[in-house]
Amino acid sequence: MSTLAQNEQQNFIQEDEIDLRELWQTIKDGKRTVFLTTAIIVFFTLIFALRTPNTYSAQAVLVPTEIDKGTLSSLGSLAAMAGVNIGGSAMTPDVAFQSLLDNYEFMHSFVLRHKIDEYYFDDNLSQRFVFALGFDGLYQLTNSPKDWEDIDREEEIFKLVEAIQKNFSISSDKKSGLITVAYSDYDRVFAPQMVNKFLEDASKYLVENELANIESRLRYFQEELTKAEGIELRQNISSLISSILEKQIMTKSKKYYQCDALSMPFEPYIKDKTKPKRGLIMVVGAVTGVILGVFLVLFLAFIRKEEQEAPQN
Repeated sequence: MSTLAQNEQQNFIQEDEIDLRELWQTIKDGKRTVFLTTAIIVFFTLIFALRTPNTYSAQAVLVPTEIDKGTLSSLGSLAAMAGVNIGGSAMTPDVAFQSLLDNYEFMHSFVLRHKIDEYYFDDNLSQRFVFALGFDGLYQLTNSPKDWEDIDREEEIFKLVEAIQKNFSISSDKKSGLITVAYSDYDRVFAPQMVNKFLEDASKYLVENELANIESRLRYFQEELTKAEGIELRQNISSLISSILEKQIMTKSKKYYQCDALSMPFEPYIKDKTKPKRGLIMVVGAVTGVILGVFLVLFLAFIRKEEQEAPQN
């Protein structure tokens, strides 16, 4: 390497070291700004952490009932031969529950049927919540009671349904097949009640539809049985009718749609909250405050430097 290249490299390293020293010195000179910015961010983060109630989650775990796919296939094949589509596959319970959860009409009726709107619109609802240090003053300060005479109640119910849909969670484990229906709420007593009410109403709706479909299939095959010619065909139709009757009995015997309960929701322990993670929130707030403080110091230093160089130019 030539002498000129070595000198240029050394000058570059020296300039880099000088820039880093100047940068560090700038930050040291602005440490009060960094501290003040961090203190402000931490203060507002603390306010947020203290005003946010604990969120609790309750869940039910269901075991899906085994479906005889061979019977379903036979039913579909025979009906297809007759030019009638009765459905070749059954909807899984988790998909069925999720479909009803996403259905606004069903959830709207669900809310009104159980007077859930009256519960959530109660001005004293926060008395059921759990706050950090048992202090709810900040929450009360930022949440004033609503004047329902000046508010469109139907619009509020629409917003409530959307909030309830977000609070619900329906999932299915691919390996075990277990279905989990969970609900999160500030009120740890109300959360398991919502899971039970939804499962009961959704199962009732789905079972009624399933039984109506079964009755329709029975009438169809019974009519075909009277018109069938040949012993073998009559035996096949009779066998299918027996399978449909068996499915009808099984459907009526289940408390929940195509499911048995493995574990039911219960009231969570007062310290068993899912969020907020107040410790993590405070750490993130402090780190954010330091970063913003350093950025503010460097930005102000850059502005001052530009102002000093402006007259010279």
